[in-house]
Amino acid sequence: MKNIIQRSLPLNVKYLIIDKQYIPLENSFGCFCDNCHKLIANIATVKNDNNETFNIGFDCLETLLLNNSLLSTNDIIEYQRVKLMIPKVLRFSKIIKETAILNRENNLTLTGIRFEKQTYPSEFYVFYWLFDRATPYNSYVKLKDMDFDFLLITLKNIFPKLEIQTI
Repeated sequence: MKNIIQRSLPLNVKYLIIDKQYIPLENSFGCFCDNCHKLIANIATVKNDNNETFNIGFDCLETLLLNNSLLSTNDIIEYQRVKLMIPKVLRFSKIIKETAILNRENNLTLTGIRFEKQTYPSEFYVFYWLFDRATPYNSYVKLKDMDFDFLLITLKNIFPKLEIQTI
């Protein structure tokens, strides 16, 4: 079982999760945890009762979640859901990187990805590959139990030079 260790954030304060994102550590991205001061890629933004916000890593968030008096059940469920989404987005980002490399060999540069906004719940996300000198072509990715906004934000953080958009 994980030990509850108090670091910079006091454990006698209630925190609410207000945002979560993944920012890769490659090329000096990411940020430092406001609790343990380590470099983090999986970032949860939490707010205390005084409306102060902190960016903490998922390990520190897990420590806060273990202390039952800190976070509500809804936050715990959301945290667990996001924790399961991250590997799925990373697998999809690997496909994007491989597609960019393969097309670079054909003198095409991947400039972006355009997603169709879903109008109904589905685990299939339709998108278009956007290249500098080619007609966009569509594809899809199967991402079960994925939050669309989290997907877009995370991809924008992983690929800051690509144009990630929705139609």
